[in-house]
Amino acid sequence: MDWRNRIGLYGSYFLGMAAIGFTLPYLPLFLAEKGLSDRAIGIVSTLAALSGLAQFPIGLWSDRIGWRKPFLIAALALTALSTVLLRGAEGAVWLGLLVILFAENGIGRAVVESLSGAEAAALAPAGGVGAALGALRFWKPIGIVLAALLGSWMSERHGVGAILVPLAVVQSLAVVAALLIHETPRRDQVAPEAPEPRDAVGLRAKEWSPRDAGLWIFVAAMVLYHAANAPGGVYLGLFLKRDLEAPDRMLAYAFVVSMAAWMLVVWPAGWLADRWGRKPLLIAGWAIMSIRLGLLALIHAPWIAVANQALDGLGNGLFAVIAAAWVTDRLADPRRSGEAQVIVGSCLVLGSALGPAASGFLVGPLGYRGLFAALAAVGVVATAIVAAFVPETLTRHKELADGRTVVPMATTSDLSTTP
Repeated sequence: MDWRNRIGLYGSYFLGMAAIGFTLPYLPLFLAEKGLSDRAIGIVSTLAALSGLAQFPIGLWSDRIGWRKPFLIAALALTALSTVLLRGAEGAVWLGLLVILFAENGIGRAVVESLSGAEAAALAPAGGVGAALGALRFWKPIGIVLAALLGSWMSERHGVGAILVPLAVVQSLAVVAALLIHETPRRDQVAPEAPEPRDAVGLRAKEWSPRDAGLWIFVAAMVLYHAANAPGGVYLGLFLKRDLEAPDRMLAYAFVVSMAAWMLVVWPAGWLADRWGRKPLLIAGWAIMSIRLGLLALIHAPWIAVANQALDGLGNGLFAVIAAAWVTDRLADPRRSGEAQVIVGSCLVLGSALGPAASGFLVGPLGYRGLFAALAAVGVVATAIVAAFVPETLTRHKELADGRTVVPMATTSDLSTTP
């Protein structure tokens, strides 16, 4: 990938995702200061997550026309605008609309997450999809941690709302960075001499694959992953404060530990997945998520709970890279890289909505520890599904490339070293 595309893609992703460092620890506090009740905040958060499903038709549309840059710019621009308007917003309806555009799993960042991954996969050389996705995802936790640390300092001195001022500048710079990405009109075309691309069950590249049982099983495993993992994040802070009586600073430490572990794992994970295969690392990611939740049910010291967050970062980092690489392999066509990314993103949205919704009914009778144990059991089931029923895709991916079923991504995208 030439340096203009590196700066444009990595820069826009780094800057666009940085505001998650505000949304995770501070957005609920900001909305409460604006007068929203806990119930209203929960409803708005659920609506924001469900709005992320819009990434699916957008991803398919981007594949159809072979351009992803316009959608990235539009999503980043909407996110920047919502950041500017959010600080002065009043009223539940107006605040809710802006949160849908601004939130971590809202429509803006969901589109950026998926289409940035699709762009990285499309710009990857043959056999380097995992490494390309790992290199992209590496930048996400850096921006998030920096924003969280800045937010911690500013909130103590100027209030939570003040954090939105520098974030508005950062989100605007993300739009500028995305303008640097350069695409060619026929970037996702198959070579004339190559046979028509077909997916894992032999359907033409642009068709759906209802007969691909392996894909649908993996979709179920991804939804279960996030249904188990998302409530662990929602209730961790309350568990630390109420059950373990941890000081406020422990909440920030837990967040930073998770992001640091993510940053350390994503780059080597992509490289290893291109050499060892996808399935071993998939099993590891699901198993680590389950172990982390199980340990939370047993922990009695705040500092151990914070250290345990390293497993959260490891599991989520493996998921972010390897799940996307697996689906990209399974669809077996660079023209469907957008579709592959939004499949993964939509599973995240569904699981992140279903898990907390169900946990809201369970946390009362079970308590935090009982809830974490139940979520760990769901994680064990999901891990068993991956181990028993999800096939390896790397061998098939290499066979397709060697047999010239599709042109390697490096020849269907603009990877020249000159502008």
